[in-house]
Amino acid sequence: MTRILVVTGDGSTPDLDYGVFRMREEGFDVTIAAPKKKRLHVVIHQQEEGWDTYIERPWYAMEADASFDEIDPSTFDGLLLPGGRAPEHIRNIDRCVEIVRHFVESDKPIGAICRGPLVLLEAGMKGRRLTGNSLIKPRVAIGECTYVESRGEAVVDGNIVTVSGRPYYHVWIKHFLSMLSGTAVYPAKGAPQSARILMVIEESTSSGHHDYAFFRMLEEGFDVTVAAPVKKPLRTVVHMPHGLDGTWDTFQELPGFIIVPDASLDEIDPSAFAALIIPGGRGPEHLRVNNRCLDIVRHFLQTDKPVAFICHSPQILTEALVSLGIKGKRLTAIHHSVKADVIAAGCIWVHTPREAVVDGNIVTASRRPDYDVWMRAFVALLKERGIKSS
Repeated sequence: MTRILVVTGDGSTPDLDYGVFRMREEGFDVTIAAPKKKRLHVVIHQQEEGWDTYIERPWYAMEADASFDEIDPSTFDGLLLPGGRAPEHIRNIDRCVEIVRHFVESDKPIGAICRGPLVLLEAGMKGRRLTGNSLIKPRVAIGECTYVESRGEAVVDGNIVTVSGRPYYHVWIKHFLSMLSGTAVYPAKGAPQSARILMVIEESTSSGHHDYAFFRMLEEGFDVTVAAPVKKPLRTVVHMPHGLDGTWDTFQELPGFIIVPDASLDEIDPSAFAALIIPGGRGPEHLRVNNRCLDIVRHFLQTDKPVAFICHSPQILTEALVSLGIKGKRLTAIHHSVKADVIAAGCIWVHTPREAVVDGNIVTASRRPDYDVWMRAFVALLKERGIKSS
C-alpha cells in the first residue's frame, strides 16, 4: 500500500484537511507527524474588511499519529507539507528537517502549499523553482531558489510540486497524485466541455463540507457553480464536536470562511447541470423551507441525476422526497440531529460509520470524518453514469 507522510504541527490550516482526506480517499496509508503525538490545533486564516493581514480562528482539530522522533522516512512513498503557521515553527526542529531532507534527496514526490515550502528551504533545497504564500518570497531568495508568481498554476520542479494556497487545493493534489503514479498532468486543450456540477449553500453552511466537495469536483475537472438564495458573501461555519473546551454535549458553532456564491437560486436552471451537491452545517435548516431550493432538488430526483448530501443536508432531501411521495430510500446523516427527520419521511435510517450510503442516484454520508468515503462514492457514481470531466 502507498504510504504518505504529512508533516505539520499546531497552527496548520485546512490544507491539512484536504491533503489528508484526499489521500485516504485514494486508499493510501496516511501518517500525520508533528513535534508531539497529540491533538493538533488547526486554524483558518480569513482576510476581512478593515484588516491588512488576516484574522485567525479555530478549525477542526486533527490527531497526530506520531511524533517526528517516531518516523522512519524511508518507509514512506511521498510527503505532504500543509501551510498555515506550523511550517514557521517546525522548520526549527532538527528531526523535522532531517525527515524532509530525506524526501528531497531521495527524489520522492513532495507536495507543499502556502508556507509549507519554508521547511523545504530549511532542509537545504537549492536551485529550485517554487511558489507559495507571497510572504515567503524573501526566504526563498535567501535560499538560492526562484520564487514564481502563480495565479493558480502549480509549480513543478523535479519531484516537488508547490502551490500558493487554499484556492488551489485541487491543483496541488492533482499534480502530487500524478507524481506518485508516474503520469504527467497537462492542461486540457480542445477537450470537450466539462459536465456542470451544482452546489447549493446558504449562510451557516459548513466550511469544511463546502471546501472538500468543491475542490474535489474541480480536481476531477468539472465545472462547478455555487448557488445560494441570495448572491452575496456568505458566512460559513465550523461545528466543533464537544466545543473548544470539550464540555459540550453537541457541537459549538464557530465562524468559518466567507464564501461568495456564483449565482442566486433564482438564476439557476437545474436542467443545465449533471449533478447536485449540498453540504451540511446549519444552512440546510433554512434551505429546507426555501421553495426554490426544493424545486431544484426535486428536479434532480425526478431526472435521476446524481445527488450528494452530508451531515444536516439530508434534511433538504427528506423534504423533497416527501413532497414527491417517495419513501423507502436508504439514507444516513448526522445521527443525533437528522435521524428523526429521515425516519419521519418514511425513509430507512442506515448507521454506517466510515461508509457512504448509496441508493440509486443518492449518496449520503454522516459527517466530517467521512469526507473521503462520501466523495469516493459520489465520484464513482458520476463515472458509472458516464458524466464526463475535462
